[in-house]
Amino acid sequence: MSPQSLSQATEAIPVSPPVMVLEDEQPVETKQSTNTQLNARQNRRTRRDEWLLDVFAMNSFSWVIAIPIELLLAGMSWREHIQVRLLAVVFNTLIARPFSIYRNWVVARFGRGGVVHNYAVDTFVFLSFQLPLYTLNMILGGASAGEIATACLTFVMIAGALGRPYGMYLDCLRRLWLNRRPAADTCSAG
Repeated sequence: MSPQSLSQATEAIPVSPPVMVLEDEQPVETKQSTNTQLNARQNRRTRRDEWLLDVFAMNSFSWVIAIPIELLLAGMSWREHIQVRLLAVVFNTLIARPFSIYRNWVVARFGRGGVVHNYAVDTFVFLSFQLPLYTLNMILGGASAGEIATACLTFVMIAGALGRPYGMYLDCLRRLWLNRRPAADTCSAG
């Protein structure tokens, strides 16, 4: 191609004028940037709400369950019970969200099924995650070896009675608090 034909070919290409950028201009908020900001705010609020829900669910459920186990079956004094429960509030607050994430992962891996399947999955999740933490909590709370053994054996025996109810309680609170389902289907068993 000759230099003259090259210059004729390039004359046909439209060229936009240079753009001047003024330093004092503020960024223009577009619909896209507004949506991104709103989505980020919504995601932060959702994560905070999920964390608060998990903390409330874990603490309220464990305290109600711990009263008969620790006071009646293990024979702990009220003082020991309160010490253990106050430590449990700290533990439960720290582990509530990881427990829910773990539960969600296990449920996603094994899926939802019939009553027996859901019972087995929730029992496995509850026992595999909570028993080591419960034992550590009892040790740090100052319970004796006999009290710890009794409470932990009791915990293992009734884990089958706790895992699925806690899973249902957590799911129900999620539907109520996070408005994930219509009110008519709020807290059904299953």
